[in-house]
Amino acid sequence: MGYEARLAKVFGLDDAGWDRHANPWSGWSRLVTGWPVIIAVGWSRLWIGWWAVPLGLLAAFWLWRNPLSFPPAQGDSHWMSRAVWGERLWIRREGLAEAGLAVWKFHGWNVLAGLGAAVAIYGIVMFDVIACFSGALASFFAKIGFVARCETLYRRAVAVHPELRRGGAR
Repeated sequence: MGYEARLAKVFGLDDAGWDRHANPWSGWSRLVTGWPVIIAVGWSRLWIGWWAVPLGLLAAFWLWRNPLSFPPAQGDSHWMSRAVWGERLWIRREGLAEAGLAVWKFHGWNVLAGLGAAVAIYGIVMFDVIACFSGALASFFAKIGFVARCETLYRRAVAVHPELRRGGAR
């Protein structure tokens, strides 16, 4: 089991969990609240001191629980639903060859997101506004690139193997 599959398991993403996370509300809310919540909690320690720790735990709980907090997606007509199911295919390494997509391109987006995250975390720890926001933006846009690649994987894989289609439209 690869790193990504172990991480998905920590988040409770079995088949039913992936279907819940594919709800567009889940995918988008997690994507757009991730960095703002992390930054707000990190910087709040400047004003509220150790009270930022419970806020950090609450933020971590939100980011961990979010994928399972919504009902299952009703079909694959939403871009974010296809992207989440594409991520599921990527983690399982299903459909990559048929979709004509190289694994290294997925890893490339994740490396860029990780580098941006490292800069953002540095900025949060050091109260460096430029590092914080430039790193968070770099990480966010790299994650969008990864998610877009996953959506492409899903569309191409389903075109070749209709049995991989998820959601209510089977």
